[in-house]
Amino acid sequence: MGSIEPTFAIIVVIDLANSTRFIEKVGDRRAAEVFRLYDRIFRGLLIKYSGIEIDKTDGALLLFESIKEAVSYSLEYHKLVEKHLNLQSRVGIHAGIVMMHSNSEIWVARGAKPIEVEGVHKSICARVCSLADPGQILLTQRAAQVTMSHASSIGGILIGNMGKYILKGVKNPMPIYGVALKNQKDRLRLPSPKEKVKRHSKPPISTKEKWRRRFWRYVVPYILLHTIRAYLILACIWEFPSDWIHRSFDIVDSIIQAIHSIFTPEFWIELWSSISKWIFKLKKLI
Repeated sequence: MGSIEPTFAIIVVIDLANSTRFIEKVGDRRAAEVFRLYDRIFRGLLIKYSGIEIDKTDGALLLFESIKEAVSYSLEYHKLVEKHLNLQSRVGIHAGIVMMHSNSEIWVARGAKPIEVEGVHKSICARVCSLADPGQILLTQRAAQVTMSHASSIGGILIGNMGKYILKGVKNPMPIYGVALKNQKDRLRLPSPKEKVKRHSKPPISTKEKWRRRFWRYVVPYILLHTIRAYLILACIWEFPSDWIHRSFDIVDSIIQAIHSIFTPEFWIELWSSISKWIFKLKKLI
């Protein structure tokens, strides 16, 4: 048995989504045929991208030497599984130090894995993979930062902030990111919380998004009020015999005047004066 060696690695966990439901739908024999082809796909890509298979159950634990190979592998893995099997899968990517050791030939002959990988980073990657929705590739912050620095060499990818999540067994909330091809931007949606991974906070909003929201929240209603006011003025000019038109105009005009008053110095002076009076009264009561 080999000695335990701390090794920095890019850890990837892949998993076929809804595999149990698929087996129940098509039967054991047909599912075994599909899974055999699935094994050929993910193992064939390991040769192309210089990855190592460590373990396989419902999913698989893989190691890579570089983040570029890990991300490229994951993108092509998704593509081939969806194209040839008409199934979807999920991927989690993390970077960290794992404990590795080899098993003796006696145990390998009995079915043991040639290489064992242990450590908290292995568990973190498994949790990240379980958070991903079908078709998604999620990364921890460390893996995402390295991916961003290699984005130009990978080519054609988008990286999105998914917010912070609480992973079961991990003390502090972890920022999670997503990566997808530019023509698959919808895969960067926020993943739904899972049993062992809960959302802590949503991602911060970009400056562009803040201004877009302010526009729809404040500017559009203001423009709409002026449009309604213009139509009501025309209705009054055309002398439609209806009292509700005049009442509606008075209401809309009052709302617009109230909005305008907010931007005048007199409004803020009066507001501050009222607040000061209330503070003075409260102090006297105390």
